[in-house]
Amino acid sequence: MTLNDNDMDKIGKILLVIFCFLMLMFSIESNAQTFTVTKCDMHDHYVIDFIDEYNDSYYVNGDKVIIKGKLDLTQKEYKQLIKDIKKALKYKEYEVDRPSYAVIKYSFIRDSVWVYYNKKAFSAVKLDLEYLNSKL
Repeated sequence: MTLNDNDMDKIGKILLVIFCFLMLMFSIESNAQTFTVTKCDMHDHYVIDFIDEYNDSYYVNGDKVIIKGKLDLTQKEYKQLIKDIKKALKYKEYEVDRPSYAVIKYSFIRDSVWVYYNKKAFSAVKLDLEYLNSKL
């Protein structure tokens, strides 16, 4: 059985669609949220567990080492963090240092801000504001 030009075009289009789908899946995965928020009712505070996106990745025995951080905030500090992220997203460049964390928006990154704590950091985008607010 031989393939003619029409069959080759169809195969090429199918491969292109598969390739585009895979690229979309990888781009969605790389922009996934890297933090979770737990509200502790007893003490009226919020704990943000996050994967440190600031440090370089490295591997041990072929396994990627994931460095994590934990940010513990009072309700007042948590509400302020949400306000700081929202405000930072509006500007081209922005920086605010709080006693518990820092929020920085770099001019070369358009859609996200960085939240730094204890030499570790995670990024937040506009969609993350919904998640953060849902924990209040």
